[in-house]
Amino acid sequence: MTQDYKPLKDIVDEIGRLHRSRVTGTLFVATGENKSAQILFEDGEITSIYFFNRHGREALEKMSTIKVGRYRFQEGFTPVRKRVDLPDTAVIIEKLEKICGEESSFKTVQSPGPGGEISEEDKSVLEKCLVEYIGPMAAIVCEDYFHGEMELQDIVEKLALEIPSPQQAIKFREEVLKKLG
Repeated sequence: MTQDYKPLKDIVDEIGRLHRSRVTGTLFVATGENKSAQILFEDGEITSIYFFNRHGREALEKMSTIKVGRYRFQEGFTPVRKRVDLPDTAVIIEKLEKICGEESSFKTVQSPGPGGEISEEDKSVLEKCLVEYIGPMAAIVCEDYFHGEMELQDIVEKLALEIPSPQQAIKFREEVLKKLG
């Protein structure tokens, strides 16, 4: 995971590099606005795009709203739950590059300041619990909140908001409270 928030242009450059490298895996992106994206690659070709509850072409269109983000690539086979209609990978990259060219200037945004009083053990519990509800994206989402100066209860609430289902968010809160005491 990149430590600093990078401009969309850097994320697009990474997408292009992954395409040229012919890799298989998932690029996880956490934006500066606390939205998440996942781009699945199979032999360098983009097979699926997810961005803030959107899939496929709609997600691609919404990616133009990303100003800055942090990213991490996880190599390995990633089954596509639902094939979506997407243009060729080269067209996707070209479209994203055009969006970047239209932006006036990009600046690297520093990560939030040092964390508050949350322990490493608490961080581990939170991340393990969240993985059960949102999968491997939990590592990226948690990292965003662990670097702030929020209290533990505030972090739990923010993480619960990352879970799409309100019922599952309630279960997450209950599970975390039980494990943290």
